[in-house]
Amino acid sequence: FKEGMRQDVQDMQRMIDQFIGYVRGSDPGSYQFQPMDLHAWLTEKVDNWRSAGSDVRLHTSVGGPLPVQGDSLALGRLIDNLITNALHHGKEPVEINLDADANTIWLRVSDHGPGISATRRHEALRPFSRLDDARTRTGSVGLGLALAELIAKAHNGTLELASAPGQGLQVNISLPRA
Repeated sequence: FKEGMRQDVQDMQRMIDQFIGYVRGSDPGSYQFQPMDLHAWLTEKVDNWRSAGSDVRLHTSVGGPLPVQGDSLALGRLIDNLITNALHHGKEPVEINLDADANTIWLRVSDHGPGISATRRHEALRPFSRLDDARTRTGSVGLGLALAELIAKAHNGTLELASAPGQGLQVNISLPRA
């Protein structure tokens, strides 16, 4: 009984944290935009996930800095939400591809799980949308993808869901280069 109660409390805390994160992330006025090198920042984020034992891989065709005007805390929420979703609802490895041209930076976060059907992708981006019962049991309230989209838009970017090459979900993010 005590273990079940402890799990319920942990699930409730995760849900509260998700609500707080969503509220913070939905207010671009609270963001602290500053110049940052997205390439170096993302490399460090992926290294942190890898050092924690997660199979997260960064592939990049970019050799140098990628300047953006960004809020590193908000972008951290975006990438952490996408990696967490991929680990919980997809299948490792989580692959992050980073590309850029003179104006735009593209991030593609892919997993190798079942993906989300094209007919349900719009629904998956709505706040409080959970596509299966398993997400209820994991303490998810359906805010991760909605928050990631809000953060991308606050950075004058876009976020869309697609099928990963082969199998899985691919989240495509575009951000303007500074």
